[in-house]
Amino acid sequence: MMGSAGRKWLRDQSGAAAVEFAMLLPVLLIVLLGSITAFDMFRTAQSVEKATFTIGDMLAREREPLTPGRLNDMLVLMRNTVPTAHDGGLRISSFRMLNGTLQRAWWERVGNNVPNVPPVSERLPQIADGDSVLLIESFVPHPAMVAGFGISDMTFNAEAAHRPRFLPFIPFQR
Repeated sequence: MMGSAGRKWLRDQSGAAAVEFAMLLPVLLIVLLGSITAFDMFRTAQSVEKATFTIGDMLAREREPLTPGRLNDMLVLMRNTVPTAHDGGLRISSFRMLNGTLQRAWWERVGNNVPNVPPVSERLPQIADGDSVLLIESFVPHPAMVAGFGISDMTFNAEAAHRPRFLPFIPFQR
């Protein structure tokens, strides 16, 4: 029934590798793009964390009251440190422990995408009576390099608590 050309065609395996590659190519591309997206998100999260700690350390070394201009300078530093932070923001807060009671002395927002709610003091380390702590929080929205696969735009946030180094308390001056 089948001629010699048909039997020869059925036994021919010269195109098998090309067919297998064509079947695996979409899977390989998905794995590649997913890996690149995950790496980019991890790198951005680490950059946000480093910028937050750096800003906190710089503010903890201040010897004069903080001003809106100084906080804007810190926002510029964050935006220059984190490549995708052009739409990010900071929330800087000061907490004091007076007579065994934790008090929020002040908090300021600078930039975009910062929640308009007061910072939560439960995340702070223990503070000695008469001492104070600066809480620096950063919020950086980040679009996924390749959307899909359950990953889309997200906001990275980091926080760091720093004790003022040279003053018992760093005030804020408008």
